Amino acid sequence: MSREFLLSLDLGTTRVRALVIDAAGRARSRAYSPLAVSYPSPGRVEQDAADMWDRSVEVMRRAIKEARISASDLAGIGVVNQRGAALAWDARSMTPIAPVIGWQDTRTAPRVAGFRAFGIPLNTLASATKFEWWMQNDAAVREAATARTLRFGTPDTWLTAKLTGGAAHITDPGNASSTALYDNVAGEWSTALVDLFAVPAEALAEVVASNAVVGETGASLLGTPVPVAARAGDQQAAMFGQGAHAAGDAKITLGTSAMLDVHTGDAVAEAPSGAHALSLWHLADGTRAYCLEGTVITAGSAVEWLVDLGLVRAAEEVSALAQSVATSDGVVFLPALQGLGTPFAEDGARAAFYGLTRGSGRAHIARAVLEGVAHRCVDVCEAFGLGAVPLRVDGGLARSAPLLQMIADYGGHEVVRAAEVEATAVGAAFLAGLATGVFATTGDCRRLIEAPVRFHPALDADARYAARAHWAAAVQRTLTPG
Repeated sequence: MSREFLLSLDLGTTRVRALVIDAAGRARSRAYSPLAVSYPSPGRVEQDAADMWDRSVEVMRRAIKEARISASDLAGIGVVNQRGAALAWDARSMTPIAPVIGWQDTRTAPRVAGFRAFGIPLNTLASATKFEWWMQNDAAVREAATARTLRFGTPDTWLTAKLTGGAAHITDPGNASSTALYDNVAGEWSTALVDLFAVPAEALAEVVASNAVVGETGASLLGTPVPVAARAGDQQAAMFGQGAHAAGDAKITLGTSAMLDVHTGDAVAEAPSGAHALSLWHLADGTRAYCLEGTVITAGSAVEWLVDLGLVRAAEEVSALAQSVATSDGVVFLPALQGLGTPFAEDGARAAFYGLTRGSGRAHIARAVLEGVAHRCVDVCEAFGLGAVPLRVDGGLARSAPLLQMIADYGGHEVVRAAEVEATAVGAAFLAGLATGVFATTGDCRRLIEAPVRFHPALDADARYAARAHWAAAVQRTLTPG
């Protein structure tokens, strides 16, 4: 058997998964493992980098076994990851120095607020202030910096270093641009920003093409060496996996959060309030692509919250429960469990229910939660001036048909759900295939994407306007209490 299979390693917030696809783009196996998230104090969100790696190895081995292939059949590995998490490790021992600071962590909010006061659009998602916080507050990090063995990175950099036995300390432009330390136009780390945040330059990774072979796994890891061929941030990989390769293409990934990305071609565009201009990918053939990105911080995490409260037994029950009633009966939920993202950029905003009565039941609350997530997605689309263009969707929460219909209704968009909702993993596999010759062009990748499911707006203009006005009043009430 020739090397015609591709393995995608997809590290999310609450789970890591491995996906094996063949040269026809068909999924041959999937393996998942949960990731623990700790909340040691208000505003702090941490994870364990060693656990991330151990579980990554577990799912890769399981996916290969369940695909009934061996590592020698793999053309390459593509790595995709949550981008806002910050990691610190020692280059000699290849062990973590400190707990991972999660992307939802807001410990650097006062620092971010100082920048915003001067009109600088920084947010707590960026790794820059997390790296800075470590340098100011963690003696072990400073000691490693003095010894010149400190390594900083997003999860792709950590996973690639571990995959290659420490040989590769790299990232790609999409991940680098999410740190607030990268110059999108110049295509390199910004010396001015690196100095501003007092980050040791030697701790940062080399920035390479999104589809470039940077080394091989050790033979003992998977049974035989496998090329490490691609890396991408989760949102960039989702764009690639959905075939959103042209200027104007837009998608929302509905996961723990919801992220809207709009392809802006080969030019860096000016971002609206609460949004950011990022690199999508730089390919080995010289192709460069950029996007605007907006954030709904609380999406799938609101559904998981209902599970935590005991309102439902599993997240999968929420959609059916929401569909059991025709309306939320006036109940409105503002999903600001971790602040409000685009376009409000209010880290201190808090979630709220409005319109609850003695007659409000579980179904009304479940429906209000989905409606709140849908409205927040439309908020971001409107901030981008997106208009009624088709809106691609993917991610675990995209399995919720009522949620997608709500987004279509409130936004007036045709919502197009990928046949493979795990588009992040598919995108990383496609990039690895481009790097290793399994696919010759991006067009080859697009031709492999299966026909999607489409949701069309069912509300008329008057009903849509009324729903949006009612929502806007609830948001305003939350942002201006009293």
